[in-house]
Amino acid sequence: MTKVLVVINMLVMLTITKISAQDSIILNKPGTKEVHYKKLISIQQKYLGWVDRRDKEFPFGVPAIAYNKYDGVQIGAALINLKQPVKHIDFTASLLYGIKSHKVNGTANVDYYIRLKKSVVTLIKPGVKFQSFTWYDHPKPLKYYSISPSIEIVLNHRTEKLEKLEHRISFTNHIVLKKELVYSDGDAIVYVLKDTLTRFYANVFKYTFSRKDDNFPVSASLSFEQTKFFVKTYFEANSFIRYQLKNYNTGVHIRLFVGGFLWRSDNFHFRLYPDVGFNLNGKRGEQDYLYSDYYFGRYEQENFSARQITKTDGFFKVSTPLNGIETGQTVDWLMAMNFKVDFPIHYVPVKLFFDLGYSYDNHLNPVNLLPVKGFQFDGGFMFSFFDEGFEIYFPLIYSKEYKAYYKADAPKFKQKISFLLDLHKLELHKKIRDMRF
Repeated sequence: MTKVLVVINMLVMLTITKISAQDSIILNKPGTKEVHYKKLISIQQKYLGWVDRRDKEFPFGVPAIAYNKYDGVQIGAALINLKQPVKHIDFTASLLYGIKSHKVNGTANVDYYIRLKKSVVTLIKPGVKFQSFTWYDHPKPLKYYSISPSIEIVLNHRTEKLEKLEHRISFTNHIVLKKELVYSDGDAIVYVLKDTLTRFYANVFKYTFSRKDDNFPVSASLSFEQTKFFVKTYFEANSFIRYQLKNYNTGVHIRLFVGGFLWRSDNFHFRLYPDVGFNLNGKRGEQDYLYSDYYFGRYEQENFSARQITKTDGFFKVSTPLNGIETGQTVDWLMAMNFKVDFPIHYVPVKLFFDLGYSYDNHLNPVNLLPVKGFQFDGGFMFSFFDEGFEIYFPLIYSKEYKAYYKADAPKFKQKISFLLDLHKLELHKKIRDMRF
């Protein structure tokens, strides 16, 4: 009941704040600076002075709504600072109440910008990200908490000849706290399920090189990921080749991914936790063990929400979620190439895709005397919207392993369709900043 009252009071406050901001632009005398949202500015100056005190606009609260399978419809509020850069701080947060799970969820992202002049190092950005939602709802809803402090350093060349080149070095510490149901001794005979808070961490060091060019942009990154149980590395490169003579941003997109394990602990049973490995398909919810993305149904294996993927690993648009070990899944190594061809007319969202991949694994199937390895492919057409923030994939051709899976477990064409929804790419809070009220 207390949670419900908190949510109701929060919504009432936001409604009053939103109403008070509707007609707050005033006319000023010539030579004076226009003032926006007078009442909200007074609230910010009174209660939120810690954000910044000069050359800024204020944090702004708006009603928010969200959905996932386990929390159901979620209502609450989002808080952002309207202008970036706000001198130094970029802040976004949301507080949501799940109607189905009856749990309080939320996200937060705070970045601090240190901009240097007359230096090779042009930006130092420490920050922290947080998110918490329900990850499982049978027989009861369970929560997870993901906290990711990070620091990023940007280096640029000062010579005009190399000004298009940029280097980024980042370090992120992923901490995942998750409620799980484990069996414990209820008495000498009966075992009962008990809520247990588990902890997992991973340190990720990443170097990214990019060349900013309208005709031939290139980016490449090399990452090292270390946990208590394994160390792995992965390389990703992206390029774009224009084929339009006019000023159209259409062409061929090429992506290369190579990943492999450098060390594995003998005490860790990879057969029980295959999702920490690499996948030919773009990661689905249950394979996002760092809890760094958002999914409609994080642990679903069937229906619409199970077909959401991200642009990670091999980024195949097909997957085999009902298999214990998915096609191409490995804790050894894999490599993949992705091709995407734009429609030759600008703003037409139809594109073609084709993926190639090879995987090798000698640990996930210990009963096999020989390693599981093989070449796979898929291809088809897709719709892409919002600068690759939302995409829908329609596979038409694929290798025989996928054919056998679809014939047995997903015979209907709609069961092969997958989609991508990248909220990080959409960056809705930055689009709100550009709106004029």
